[in-house]
Order: sequence, then structure tokens, then C-alpha cells
Amino acid sequence: MKIAIFTNRDLASHMVLARLVQELRDHELNIFISEKVGVDERLPQSLMDLGAFEKQQIADADYSFDDLAKRAGCELQGFADLDHRVNSSEGLARIRNSRPELIISVRFGLIIQEQVIAIPKYGVLNLHSGVLPDYRGVMATFRAMINKESEIGSTLHFIQDAGVDTGDIISIAKIPLELDKSYLTNVLNLYVGGCAQILQAVAQIQSQQPIATQSQQGAAGYYSFPSQQELDSFFNQGYRLFDYQDDTDRY
Repeated sequence: MKIAIFTNRDLASHMVLARLVQELRDHELNIFISEKVGVDERLPQSLMDLGAFEKQQIADADYSFDDLAKRAGCELQGFADLDHRVNSSEGLARIRNSRPELIISVRFGLIIQEQVIAIPKYGVLNLHSGVLPDYRGVMATFRAMINKESEIGSTLHFIQDAGVDTGDIISIAKIPLELDKSYLTNVLNLYVGGCAQILQAVAQIQSQQPIATQSQQGAAGYYSFPSQQELDSFFNQGYRLFDYQDDTDRY
């Protein structure tokens, strides 16, 4: 099957992509990467520090995003040269040229619209790092920590329109939330089960088995990047975005 993987230039994406490239090696892969998440905005310094830490971990790894694309037998593609306009005529042509039968989105930072969604025969799967519909948007684990949830989860769902994390749910994989660990550790922990969710769905599609879904039920919560005030509250509760020792050793 021809599969396009849409991902982002961050640490969790790097980890997931390494797993997917290995596990989906019998498929024809093309990889598209986003270089930012959402609209341009100045983030609080602590979030900038988190991003810098992740970039350093990727730089210190044994392989880059380009290396992973080469392992997959393709070249890494993106949309930065198109001013991040993934839905433009040039962006659409770039995606269509890969002739995907399925698109898998993991942490992709740009909103895709109906013309992109209509390209793959089997649709667009998105792995969201939060329990839907409670935690739509970005940094769901941060919000779960603030709310002292007992569990966090990854939700695999279809992208059916340009709404954010609104599509029909395929599966939710939950794990305990470890409040004594950093935000980043908890996020990375989600993707063991998250990769399994993706691989199971791909196997079902490959074998022509129907995928059971359910529409999202209940009140939805949508979150953007936390404000400085919210970050201060997070830190005042003793939480950490990342830990130099634990997160470096872990990755």
C-alpha cells in the first residue's frame, strides 16, 4: 500500500517515525514534515526552552529525519518553501505526486483541508496525543497534568474535515499519568501504545477488514498553547516540562 506519513519536526515525531519506518517497511512510504505547529506566535520562554531541548536530542541521535526518510526509500518533503501552505495548489500537487492510498498524520502541525483529505482512497488517520473529545488541540498532556488526571491517552481517529481533532474515533489507548515525571516523559510514553494503534489500523485496511468507529460524544475541550500564567501555575505545582537527566537518558 502507498502510505504518506505526515509528521512534525519534534522529538516525539522523531521517535514515532523511526518505529513506523521499521514496521511499515513492506509498504511504499512517503514522508512529509511540518516545521511549525499552528499559526505564528511568540511562545513563552519555557516552551522555547522545551523546543530547544528536543532539537538537541534529535541532533544527538544516531539518525536524522532525512536518514529515516532514506531508510523508507524516499526523500523528506515539506511545505516550508510554500510558506507552510499545505492546501495550496503546489502543496496539493506535491501530495498527489506521492499517490497515497492512505495518509497517517502524527503531530503534523498544519491544518489540512478537504482537498487534501479527499486524495487517499482509505482516508486520513490521525494519532492525537490526548483523549478525545476532552482534550482537543495542542499539549493535551500539559492540561491533563494541570487537572491531575489519573490517566492520559492517545486517540486514533479519522480526519474528515478541517476541524481540529473532530473526526470519528477508531481507538483510545490509555496509560497512567505519572505526575512525578516530566511533561515530555509522559508525552513520549504515549507513543508506545499509539504506534500499536496505527499498525493495527493499517493491518485492517491492508486486509480489507472494516474499521469500526464511533463519533465523538460529550462536551469537547479545545486548548491552544498555555499562557505564561498557566505555565507559572504548572511550575508552582512542582511539575516540569522536561528533565535534562531523565529525558536525555530515556531517549
